[in-house]
Amino acid sequence: MRVHEARVDRHTLAYRQPIRTAHGTIRTRQVLLLTLTDDQGRTGRGEAAPLAGFTPDSVDEAETALLAWAQDGGQDALDGSPTAQAAVDAALHNLAAGAAGLPLHTYLNPGAPSSFPVAALVVGDTIADLVAAAVAATGSGHTTLKVKVGGPTIDEDAARVASVREAIGPDPAIRLDANGAWSPTAAVANLERLAVSGIEFVEEPVAGIGPLAALRGSSPVPIAADESARTTFDIHRIVESGAVDLVVLKPSAVGGITVAAALAALARDAGLGVVVTSLLESSVGIRAAAHLASAIGALDPAPGLATAGLLADDVGPSLLPVDGSLFLDRLGPDQL
Repeated sequence: MRVHEARVDRHTLAYRQPIRTAHGTIRTRQVLLLTLTDDQGRTGRGEAAPLAGFTPDSVDEAETALLAWAQDGGQDALDGSPTAQAAVDAALHNLAAGAAGLPLHTYLNPGAPSSFPVAALVVGDTIADLVAAAVAATGSGHTTLKVKVGGPTIDEDAARVASVREAIGPDPAIRLDANGAWSPTAAVANLERLAVSGIEFVEEPVAGIGPLAALRGSSPVPIAADESARTTFDIHRIVESGAVDLVVLKPSAVGGITVAAALAALARDAGLGVVVTSLLESSVGIRAAAHLASAIGALDPAPGLATAGLLADDVGPSLLPVDGSLFLDRLGPDQL
């Protein structure tokens, strides 16, 4: 298999409603689609999805890296742009899987399952909107929900989370994501208020490995690293300091499925849980993450991959859950 052609296209993604995080509000964003064609006419696609606050590179920087890689194929061209690296990694893997006539998860691991439950991110400007989204998600089969916290006040966060719990009942899991919004001094009290709603875990309640390690011993809720778990060095520091209970890995942010698989192995060897999630990218990137989650068996806790439905428009067919699960065997040959 030889790559005959490489094409880079820029797309604008719009969301059905604003997604508010501690890093800012996301209404639209630009992503890059890399399409590789081999000498037999087969194609493989990958996505570069830079996002301020979550990745160190911009869309322009990722595009420059991809175009340079397309010219000479040198990996050095991708240095400094993990999202470009992720796009190349996914496109090459998809091309190889297509040449083998296999979906990517089976190509990576012949015993990997083709379907699995996924967690739904529920958003809403008002409590009523958030509750409606949560009820809709559980009504469509999701048993795990994710709610963003780290808003203007802990009173608002607590009211939102408590309202979701009351609406969906005691059984579905609720996980939280603060995106590092809280100060170390406020985090324990905030988590104590939120814990009464029954919380699976909280992602990045404070920013940085040191503050996470200091918080963990007094936290009433299991802690996950997200933004703080992007490199091998990060994972080693997390393990050495006993900073968290789990790591959240976004293949689009860490450099692709190969890097994410290696980071997952390091974390698991140290007894940490692993959760694979999207970066709110298009279904091209979500598919790569879903195939990885299946291939490495990172399915419990549920992967955070039910995000295509948040998009008002997508790049190609959307990878949408059915009854709360993704079904990778329902993808067409151009969606591997």
